[in-house]
Amino acid sequence: MASITLNDTLGAAFLGNIAAACFYGITILQTWIYYGRNGSDRVYLKVLVFVLWALDSLHLALVTHAVYVYAVTDFANLLALEMPIWSILIQVVVTGISDLLVRGIFCQRVWRLSNRNWPLMIAIVVTTLTVFGGSIAFAIKGFSLPDYFALSRISDILYISLGVGVVADILIAASMCVLLAKRRTGFAKTDSMVRVLILYSVNTGALTSLCALICLITYATMPDNFIFIGVYFVLPKLFLNSLLATLNARRPLREAGSGPMVSIPISTTSNSRMSHSGMPQYSPGAREDQVSLIPPVSVEVLMY
Repeated sequence: MASITLNDTLGAAFLGNIAAACFYGITILQTWIYYGRNGSDRVYLKVLVFVLWALDSLHLALVTHAVYVYAVTDFANLLALEMPIWSILIQVVVTGISDLLVRGIFCQRVWRLSNRNWPLMIAIVVTTLTVFGGSIAFAIKGFSLPDYFALSRISDILYISLGVGVVADILIAASMCVLLAKRRTGFAKTDSMVRVLILYSVNTGALTSLCALICLITYATMPDNFIFIGVYFVLPKLFLNSLLATLNARRPLREAGSGPMVSIPISTTSNSRMSHSGMPQYSPGAREDQVSLIPPVSVEVLMY
């Protein structure tokens, strides 16, 4: 049995709690901005954002409870740090539910942009449900463990859940980048908007994948301390804030693209040619004041 030290057990959990609380403050701000900016959103999306905020609040309460019990209720009782308490295990379930809902919203975006690409959707849904199932299974089996040192009995669930989570996030981000890239029109304003959306997609996948990967690596290399738990506390906060950031970016992007409509030449034979990809490419001589006006690519279509 490994020796217990406060720095990498209670100290790691404490730092994870502080980081989670900081991100929760950002969540509150972004949620407030969302309801202030997006009053025209569909009711189901507003309800989902509220549910996600409530789950995030519950998650922080559970994390804080666990740290309080270890640091205050069981003060100076090092043996208590060996025992997983109920709030630690329940927060895993809450994280699983929150991540399931967030990935579900991202899946809807991929579904719309891909014109109902079933193979792609099946891959995303299977990986998403695998992560969710792993969270539930880990929590259920965790209640039967005598101490944290026995986590090795269910380490395969942890490895699969975190590993598949990385795959799911990369798959969603990569799909979004490819699908958004296909929406480029050749006009500066529309292409600029698409590039911003691609950047949001990359950041979403990169942040959550990196956090999950760090959690996976720290558990694999240091399974006898709480460093991986402290990292895991932050994971759902990053995921939710990434979603809220993309939702709140719609209005600025919409306003940035609300100037003169993107135009396409009437005669594609004189001023344009077709590329191998099937997209029209326009000659430098094509002027927008000589063409018919067609609405630009909608931010709502590209995002939700």
